[in-house]
Amino acid sequence: MKNIVFLFILGLFIPAEIFACSMFKITKDKKTIVGNNEDWWNPMTQIWFEPKKNYKFGYMAIGFHDNFAQGAVNDGGLVFDGFAMPFKPTKNTTNKEYIEMSKVISTIMHNYSSVEDVKKYLAKINLIDLTNSMLVFIDKDGKYLRVESDELFIGNEEQQSFSNFYPSLTSSTELVDLPYYQNGCKFIKSSVENNANFSYVTSVMDNFKQTSTQYTTIYDLKNGIIKLFYFHNFKNSVEINLVKELKKGKHTIKIPDLFPKNTEGYKNYKTYLDTKSYVDQQRKMWVEHIKGKDSAYIKEAKEGFIYITNRSANDWLEVKKDFKRASGILNLLVELFPNDVDGYLSLGNAYIKVEKYNQAKEYFNKVIELDPSNETAKKMLTTIENLQLKK
Repeated sequence: MKNIVFLFILGLFIPAEIFACSMFKITKDKKTIVGNNEDWWNPMTQIWFEPKKNYKFGYMAIGFHDNFAQGAVNDGGLVFDGFAMPFKPTKNTTNKEYIEMSKVISTIMHNYSSVEDVKKYLAKINLIDLTNSMLVFIDKDGKYLRVESDELFIGNEEQQSFSNFYPSLTSSTELVDLPYYQNGCKFIKSSVENNANFSYVTSVMDNFKQTSTQYTTIYDLKNGIIKLFYFHNFKNSVEINLVKELKKGKHTIKIPDLFPKNTEGYKNYKTYLDTKSYVDQQRKMWVEHIKGKDSAYIKEAKEGFIYITNRSANDWLEVKKDFKRASGILNLLVELFPNDVDGYLSLGNAYIKVEKYNQAKEYFNKVIELDPSNETAKKMLTTIENLQLKK
């Protein structure tokens, strides 16, 4: 779900696959199995368990180290996931209560087991936070609720797949320009198995996978069993019994720690934790990515690369409060693009956040040197002066 700031960037550096996700459900013989691929750049993934306490249900959430649930399943047989989408405005927020989205998700997972009840609850909420997202809830009976901004749709097909497009605005799924999604749909259409079991849904999610698939969860909603796959590797999985884990109380498990240290996923995770290794990896990827490409392609790709680098640095700065790692990552932008203002602006902002104002001024002055008309840098220099006067 990407922290509810659902960003849909296609055609940029390491394009759609970084921001895309996929979900699939099949209901047969009173059994519902749901699969989900989480595609993102951040390997710091984890699962955590929220016992029911005074609520109706306990649940397992899954996501990243910021503790925002990208997906979740409760012991009442309700599962959800979210998708990055293009902007779609909300239609009705008047006289509706605004609640922070993390609290909305927690309330739903603690209190509801049917998508009909979730729909009734969401109909009363101001869903302004979902203008760039789609949420999907599926219950153990196989019904699903699709939340497109503040439009709510109930469905009950035997098999259904979801990804980064609005079904209500799509005349045919065959027209969806997402190669990974079409690959999965092609497999579903050609499959002769079509059974509500782990084997079939694992194969489906394997066909939906991308190189950025950080983890895959497959849920048996009737029995509360979850199979967890790591870093687009569908040969090995960890099985989680939801009821047993909830009995252990509130706790968190890092997904990399559940898998052998010699796996590709764990190695990728360790690389991310080491600033030099990560920067070296990103530098190499950038050089290889633009090799032989024309200037128009490079310009577009650079925007995506800068975005990913800033997100990674901000992740360390905001979530982990690790300025050394953040600044080390941002320096890559200055190294690769010394005549662009982006890296200097990012470093200046980072230094402000840790109250190193003199260093921040150096970077903003560099921005003005490169771009004398840059209003952002000028405003930030004024801000710094005001902050220093207050000290």
